[in-house]
Amino acid sequence: MARGSLVIRYVFDSAEPIFRAIARNYFYVGPAGSGATMKLVANTLLGIGMQAIAEAVALGEKAGLDRTRFREVLSETAVVAPVHIGKLERAVKGDYSPQFPIRLMNKDFGLILELAAAVGAPMPATGAAFDANARQLELGPEQDFSSVILQMEKRDHVTSRTKSGLESAQAKEA
Repeated sequence: MARGSLVIRYVFDSAEPIFRAIARNYFYVGPAGSGATMKLVANTLLGIGMQAIAEAVALGEKAGLDRTRFREVLSETAVVAPVHIGKLERAVKGDYSPQFPIRLMNKDFGLILELAAAVGAPMPATGAAFDANARQLELGPEQDFSSVILQMEKRDHVTSRTKSGLESAQAKEA
């Protein structure tokens, strides 16, 4: 281990009592800069996951599922992360007030894609999520990053959260 890495590990170990007091989990992930990289890796999952949920919400609504009911069902599955369950609960209420502003998610997406380009890691899903995030950002930087749900609903022409897609299709056929 290089001397600089040893010093960083020593500083981390010395701060462990502070970490224990303020955090349930904490990790040493490597030399200087590794923590920032780890944050970008985690936020990749956060942002892409939110985009996937936004698309699923729009699909479910467009296909006629009751928004409240499918949110309840999704929240009981293993495929939705706990942070996204909270976002779904707020979205059902139309609450997109910022907990993690979309401008910060957009900034992180940019940093993620820069890092990916620098290390030669193509990230097509991240690029697509970044594009949807950027479109929603144009409507206001202080919305929560979960407001991409609104972007997908708009794209899919979801006009009513109470009228099912099936009812709409049946009305068009009549």
